[in-house]
Amino acid sequence: MNKFAIVSLLALIPAATQALEIPGGQIHGFASQGYLLSDSNNFYGDSQRGSTELTEIGLNANWRLNNSLNFAGQLLSRDAGATDNGSLRVDFLFADYKAIENDVTGLGIRVGRVRNAYGFYNETRDVLFTRPSILMPQAIYYEGNGLRELLFSSDGAQLYSYWDAEDSTTSFSLTAGRNKRLSKDVIKNLLGTSTSQLIAQGSLDHPIFAQFSHAMSGGRSRFALSMYNVGLDFDTNFMGADGLNLYASGYVLSAQHNLQDWSFTAEYSLTTVKYEAGRLGNAKNDIEATYLQAEYRLSPKISLHSRVEYSVNDRDNRNATDTQHLVVGTKWSPSRNWTIAADLLGMRGTGGIPDIDNPNGTRERTEMLAVMVGYRF
Repeated sequence: MNKFAIVSLLALIPAATQALEIPGGQIHGFASQGYLLSDSNNFYGDSQRGSTELTEIGLNANWRLNNSLNFAGQLLSRDAGATDNGSLRVDFLFADYKAIENDVTGLGIRVGRVRNAYGFYNETRDVLFTRPSILMPQAIYYEGNGLRELLFSSDGAQLYSYWDAEDSTTSFSLTAGRNKRLSKDVIKNLLGTSTSQLIAQGSLDHPIFAQFSHAMSGGRSRFALSMYNVGLDFDTNFMGADGLNLYASGYVLSAQHNLQDWSFTAEYSLTTVKYEAGRLGNAKNDIEATYLQAEYRLSPKISLHSRVEYSVNDRDNRNATDTQHLVVGTKWSPSRNWTIAADLLGMRGTGGIPDIDNPNGTRERTEMLAVMVGYRF
């Protein structure tokens, strides 16, 4: 972990309980620290002996120049075992121009490093308070696979719009990203330690993300359709050898219904992945995944949740590639600024298990305890 980055961010976060007001804007911050204990497989560090390698610290700000132009950005340090090294990075940074805004509709464009609209939780996945559990649903968000960098943001432009009716809101966003060099960590997460050593460099090829969302009765029910198309190009270290190209396209269907004490959430995704390896041939497979989560609020400060996830890495070979996760947990928020969460996870299959944390191979069954403390202002 980059200890200097962590200390630098902490030094910027005072003992605040509310957002810091600045002329024309606000500054927010968050920090969380987790502890993981598992059997059979490691998850974010040596969790079979107990791991504290799950740390998230962020500082974000927004500043409004006028009624039409706004700026927003976030610095983040995230340590997640071997999948993320804790280095300080610009998580997002963009200018937001609203061309149209009135009582019923709005239209605007964001330019810079923008957050991708993907499922319900991608845009707020780093904040313990706003995600459904300590670990994101592996089946949809690929948290354990170390692919956050590919999904969270794109360098490019994002067109967005919304329409308000008497009892509903409909919104749309379209993100077009430019090519970007992949970090060594992302290549290692994608291809594994041994294969990544054969790769000279990799790049992200013009990612596209789009989402339609619809909310009714003040958010009592909400739905979303997310679509994406991402290309990855890899050059090998061997002169004259063919490179590897990977193309992934698919969609996520999301639905949530909120009652006074209960919330029910379900998401389903289907991704088609095509591999092109020159003389080594081509391949294609369909990745299918879904989860269903129920949350019960015992009180304004205490909630319980349970989730079942199911995924297959090859829809034509379900029995050999399927994975199931069961999650039960709780959150206690003694104040607006603090929350403490605990989850028990049972995993059958290796989907979502970080290969890079298990260099000697993964096993079929894993049980894990996760505990996390989070703070925000």
